[in-house]
Amino acid sequence: MNHYSFQVNEQSRLFCDEIVSKMIQLFDISESEAMGRINRQWKGDDFLDEYDIRYHETAGYWAKDMYYGWDSFWWTHPPNLKPTPYP
Repeated sequence: MNHYSFQVNEQSRLFCDEIVSKMIQLFDISESEAMGRINRQWKGDDFLDEYDIRYHETAGYWAKDMYYGWDSFWWTHPPNLKPTPYP
């Protein structure tokens, strides 16, 4: 069963599961919220190619990007960093 709002294969499902786990670990959020955040970001963007650009970043990178949002510049460690609202 696919819990993602985009198509995955075994390799990409495992990578997405790793991102979900990393969000839970880093931010103490529920699995439901973590799944919702990944689905919101990649909805309709099938993840089937073994050379997909998403593999160029780590699960930790994607977890932070999905939690804080790209426009937060989270990688610069700004003060008062807040997560994007969910849902």
